[in-house]
Parts: sequence; C-alpha cells; structure tokens
Amino acid sequence: MRLEMGHRVMMLAALVASGSCSGTTPADPAPGSGPPAIQTLQPGALTMAITGSATGQLDPEAWMNRYAERLAADLELRPEWRVVPFDKSWELAGKGVVDVVATNLASFPDRVSPGGTFSRAFLYEQRALRIRTADRSRYTTIADFRGRRVGAVTGMAAHRDLLKRAPEGVHIVAAGTFPELYAMFDKGELQAVAQAEYFTLDGRVIPSYTSDLTLIDHHDLNPGQREESVFVVRDASTGLLDAVNAFVQRTPFPLHLPPAPAR
Repeated sequence: MRLEMGHRVMMLAALVASGSCSGTTPADPAPGSGPPAIQTLQPGALTMAITGSATGQLDPEAWMNRYAERLAADLELRPEWRVVPFDKSWELAGKGVVDVVATNLASFPDRVSPGGTFSRAFLYEQRALRIRTADRSRYTTIADFRGRRVGAVTGMAAHRDLLKRAPEGVHIVAAGTFPELYAMFDKGELQAVAQAEYFTLDGRVIPSYTSDLTLIDHHDLNPGQREESVFVVRDASTGLLDAVNAFVQRTPFPLHLPPAPAR
C-alpha cells in the first residue's frame, strides 16, 4: 500500500511539473520587451500644432519647429503639422486635434485643459520689451511708453504682461503673429514689441535678436517664479507623455546651441 501511495504522489508531481512547462499557463513577458508602442491619432505619425514655418536661427518659432521635428524623429514617427494661432493652442491636444502642442507656451495654471498634460520644461523666459538700439536712451521701462504704441501677440504671456503692467496712456496693440507685429514695428507704427529674453534650462541666454535691437525692462511675469515652456501632450495618445518627457530630459533645447561646458 505504501509503495502504491508513493507511486501516485510521484506521478502527480510529474504531471504538475509538465503542466507548468506547457502552453496552458500564461508566459512571462519577454525580457526587454518594454512598454507598449505609442498610440497616436494617426498610426505611424505624430500630429503637432505649431505657429508657423520660420527658419531663421534667431527666431524662437524656428527653434520650436526644429525641436518638434527632432521629437518625431526620435520617436520614429512621421511629423504631421497643423499651423494654428497661438491663442488657445494649448487646448488642441485635449480636444483631439493634435497629439502634441508645440507652440512654445508657458505652463500657466490657466492653460491646463482637460485631456492634455504639460510635459517637462525645456526652456525658460523673462519678460522684456524690444526696441530699436537707436532709442536706447529714450526708454527704460514700460512707464516710458505713455503716448506710445507697444505690440504683443494675442494670448501670449507678453500680452497678459502688458495688460497687467502698462500704465494709463500706453497704447497696447495685439496681433495674431510676430511677423504681423514686426511688420508694424518696421513701419514705425510701434515703438516696442513685447517679447521675451530666452534662456536654456542651465541659464544661458539664447541669442534671438540682431544688434539693431535692444531688450529692456527685464522682469518675471510673476515675481520670483520662473516662466517655463512646455509641450502639451494628448492624454489619449497612449505612452506619448512618458516618451516626450524622456526626449526632453536627454535633448537640450535649442538644438543649434552647443552643450554647456562641463564643470
């Protein structure tokens, strides 16, 4: 009897062992298989909102476009562009219009919208006014523009800054794009353009103007708070936010500046 019982126990153990090696139980994930593939609005493509097609090395719009193009290449996705006005562009990811908003926008709380999430920051800015270098002795701060016209792009931080800081008598002119503003500036219809001084995350100034322009009245939009620029990523684009954040972490902005010297 004991021999028969022992034989049955051995047979049962053998069956259990053989069952655990068969295809009847779930297989462990293959080593290195990683997270699931990114799912975007269009298979194999990354749809991105930009504000235009600038190419000049001193133009922040061009920096942004090149960075967004590198993002798509890094993710091995085909870039699909949607040229949009800056104002309210931060809502487009959440509305399912694009996978990524790449309009160089700051991560203000009132730009949070359902269905879209801010990425890691890739640069920061300080508010400033751009004037002709020949006028440097005439203007120092926004208060010196009473009776003058100062322009900004509708919806940008520079526009809200003017609306908050400009004293009575300063005429604020809003336009849809920077090319429109600078066309007015070149004709003498504006005495200043409200834009920004741009900085890498490690604090280096990113050159963005020629010697015929001077920046004055540098300040933070919100005193003591760094104004940081981000992408807005569509939440429903599975796996995309993590991929964008990883790209930003390993890819300094802008692409045309050499890396910071090692310390």
